Amino acid sequence: MGRWPLPKFLRRPVWGWLGQRLGMDPKTIPGDLRDYKNFLALFTRALPEGTRPLPSGSAWLSPADGRIAACCRVSPEGTWLIKGTPYTTAELVPGGDVRLLAGYQAIQIYLAPHNYHRYHAPCELEILEAVTEPGDLQPVDPKLVRRALRVLATNKRILLHCRANDGTPLSLLYVGALNVGGMKFHHDATLGAKPFLKGRRVYDPPIQIERGADMGMFEFGSTIVVFAPGQRHLAMGIGEVCMARETLLTGDVSEQN
Repeated sequence: MGRWPLPKFLRRPVWGWLGQRLGMDPKTIPGDLRDYKNFLALFTRALPEGTRPLPSGSAWLSPADGRIAACCRVSPEGTWLIKGTPYTTAELVPGGDVRLLAGYQAIQIYLAPHNYHRYHAPCELEILEAVTEPGDLQPVDPKLVRRALRVLATNKRILLHCRANDGTPLSLLYVGALNVGGMKFHHDATLGAKPFLKGRRVYDPPIQIERGADMGMFEFGSTIVVFAPGQRHLAMGIGEVCMARETLLTGDVSEQN
């Protein structure tokens, strides 16, 4: 239904009503509502030009609008305990080097249906490879996730292995959810496209992405997990709202835990 075109004369009242019902922030909607031919176009909109200027300094940015659902660190055994559910590194970060992830943290950001649904680069980085993992499309809402427990390892997902401009490894996990069949990326138009199969693709040379750059979009709500060095500190508490292109992690990898 989200792809069905709507006559132009109906778009303002219908999109306005739907946006209000969902709680969409009007400040994140550029242009005229009549420009959005279907609901998916409105839902996956870019930010208005000139909004969300990047903070100065070396802070890592939130990749998306949403809510901080969890933040945990990898154990010496290479396992993660997220929302009370254990995961192995092999499940959450397939292809990741367990030795490099020692001391790393996982920050889970949940995107509700009302959120702006594009994702952005947390820092200046290179995309080294992408891993695709087919799976279910169970809810990822933190209020419901205990019912499914292991959705971060069993849902459809795409993992990007990256390297920050200072050489620090990081990974970004994009997890599909109920009603979320699509994840799109600007650097690779075929990544996430049908048929969605298990696979791995290496980018040689690596894809260069600027800090805060628009990287792609979810088609409806979902979740992102940022795997970042433990020396960086979460700038907000669990349950708090975060905004794409605004500070998420402070500190520097040269600091001690």
